[in-house]
Amino acid sequence: MSVNEQLLNIWQEAWRPPDRQPVWQWAEEHIRSIPYSPMPGRFRIANSRMIQEVMDAIVDPHVRLVSIVASVQSSKTTAPEVALCYIIANLPGPTLWLDQTDDDAKDQSESRLQKLFDECEPVKNLYPANPNKKRNTTIYFNNGMTLWVAGAHNLSNLQRRSIRWLIGDETWRWPQGHMAEAEARVTAFGWLGKCIFCSQGGFENDDTHRKHATTDMREWQYRCPHCSTRQPFTWQQVRWAKDCRDDSGEYDFGKVRDSVRLVCRECGHEFEDHDETRRRLNADACFVPLNPRAARENVGFHWNALATMSWGSLAEMYLRAKEASRKGDNSLLQQFYQKRLAQAWNEYKEDYTIDQSLSDYLLGESWQEEADIGGIPVRVMTVDVQKGHFYAVVRSWAANGASRLLHCEKVFSWEALEGLQLSQGVNSSLVFLDCGYSTADVYAKCAEHGWFGLMGDRRGTFPHRTRSGQTVMRYYSTKRKVSVGRDRYATMFYWSNLNIKDCLARLRKNAEGATWEVPKDAPQDYLDMLDSERRVYERGKWIWKQIQNRANHYFDCEAMQVAVAAMLKLVGAESTAAPGEGSESET
Repeated sequence: MSVNEQLLNIWQEAWRPPDRQPVWQWAEEHIRSIPYSPMPGRFRIANSRMIQEVMDAIVDPHVRLVSIVASVQSSKTTAPEVALCYIIANLPGPTLWLDQTDDDAKDQSESRLQKLFDECEPVKNLYPANPNKKRNTTIYFNNGMTLWVAGAHNLSNLQRRSIRWLIGDETWRWPQGHMAEAEARVTAFGWLGKCIFCSQGGFENDDTHRKHATTDMREWQYRCPHCSTRQPFTWQQVRWAKDCRDDSGEYDFGKVRDSVRLVCRECGHEFEDHDETRRRLNADACFVPLNPRAARENVGFHWNALATMSWGSLAEMYLRAKEASRKGDNSLLQQFYQKRLAQAWNEYKEDYTIDQSLSDYLLGESWQEEADIGGIPVRVMTVDVQKGHFYAVVRSWAANGASRLLHCEKVFSWEALEGLQLSQGVNSSLVFLDCGYSTADVYAKCAEHGWFGLMGDRRGTFPHRTRSGQTVMRYYSTKRKVSVGRDRYATMFYWSNLNIKDCLARLRKNAEGATWEVPKDAPQDYLDMLDSERRVYERGKWIWKQIQNRANHYFDCEAMQVAVAAMLKLVGAESTAAPGEGSESET
């Protein structure tokens, strides 16, 4: 090629107008493949429809901030990567791509960005001839654009350059305040400066979610083809069959997967869990702003894994995570909410429910299995004492440890409590009151009526001496006598908060070999309170802890029911104790 031809090519390239077709259209024409994608062949927007609008916003001159919060493996990082190819070729300017650390940044450049550039001819043609200008984390393109790829943890990376294009990936892992430091790098470019932040779900009120809240918060929503209602993909609308547990209370995950459906919140239509179903729903889906009053220049996008992966797989992940959570490990639940639902996590984000099944009987119905001790039916009333009111639970117990809820009620006076005992046919020797609040009044009433006091305790077990002189450890203490006046005494017991509530959790899952039943007309406030505490590991030990400010009164009543059942040798570690080792022999 002659010198004149070379000069002509240079002038033609210099005066060639930038390509102004939409980013996705340009990418379909120029990107031969996404090397790290599981989908072979050319880039096709139909494979990830939600990123079309994202890429449009990235190059929109009226937009200065783009926030992307989305599930993992759903093309959330692909959107800025593909847009970056377009920027290099058509809108060049100093660009900083930030990952978590310098090592992460190096890996991002080598394993993703540069491999993608190699598959995009307009970008590859702009590679510098001098190899020193194309290093792992810095590329000086022939059109004058410089790309730096660096780590956000290194504060010096955020303070040295003036940047037109700032792209931050997985910002939930950045140190607090570093997003603001990075954002300040685009100030010198005025209205041309732009920030693109991309992340999975982080933590409630962290920098990522605070920044996202300043945008119009566009949510990916599908239209139900049966009622035309537009709605987001929400986990609350995913359902599976109620009979997915086996006799031991464990989940049959094959049944879970086979029965999973996405249910329209308006008409109740059920969508089957198939890739074709998701393709149809996504084909007519769009982003809907949830914060339309946000500044025009701040645009945000959110979608979760329900739009991109099997709902049955997600249901299994969720249920396995819940099982781990009940044993004190919340890491899987945190990952589910952050990575799959792309939601901000806090300690109490998920619903710690045990999926309580309801039995086919009504409150108050008699039960033939109810045990009898010396002519006294084993019908126990436990009471949580509050200021000016009480929560009471009456439960019937069988000899094998099975039980049925007969009654639960909030009452407002001691007289009403006495009346409830009589109306429910509960013997005074089987009435137990929590004595942690208004202790003196509780002890006085216990002495007056022959009731018993109960107090939860941090100890795991308590020593008991049997008639044979042997010391055994049990989940409740020996009885304590408390003076309430001249020659008047109340009787109370301590019980292990940890072990008794662990036993209650096992009973609710029918994992103790006996059924723990709740009637089909149980009131909603009772059901809500059953899941008001969770098991956590704090300061080197396991404890049951109230979930935020959830009311837990009926839960405490049911825990006390288990404590009494343990005293009666119906449940717990002593349920097979030899004759003669009952509570009658305790001193």
